Amino acid sequence: MLSVSEVIIMLSNLKDIPTEKALLNIRLVELGADRYDLILPETHALPNIIGLDEEVRGIVYGRYKQVGDIKAGRGALVATNRRVLLIDKKPLFSKFDEIIYPVISGVTLTRAGAGMTVTLHTRMGDIGVFTLNKLCAKNFVKAIEDGIYVEYQNKAGDWI
Repeated sequence: MLSVSEVIIMLSNLKDIPTEKALLNIRLVELGADRYDLILPETHALPNIIGLDEEVRGIVYGRYKQVGDIKAGRGALVATNRRVLLIDKKPLFSKFDEIIYPVISGVTLTRAGAGMTVTLHTRMGDIGVFTLNKLCAKNFVKAIEDGIYVEYQNKAGDWI
């Protein structure tokens, strides 16, 4: 696992102020991303997708499958404070799906040998991501649970 200082040295010059991309990569390392995850096309596309007022709270990289659909591939599920993104970026192909917290009904973490599957349950169908990164998976599940809780609290306040 990389330390924060190693990421700063790797991604920017020490003379320069760290860029938004470098700060985002530091956050991804804090969430459990390893060196391989930082060079993936999904990571490079992330600064162009998330808004300035968004904070990445969880990310899981791996092979995904949208249950009930034939869509599958390798990508990343990213949980921010406002939404969840499914990013699949290839050299001549990009897929970005956005899911807001009110449509998310839950998240499941299932272990199978050395790997694990994170399943995001939504009203539109389930998205399963198989990953080997345990720390990213646990942080992503916590971020989704926190996001659902905050959304529930906001709705409860509207009812009173």
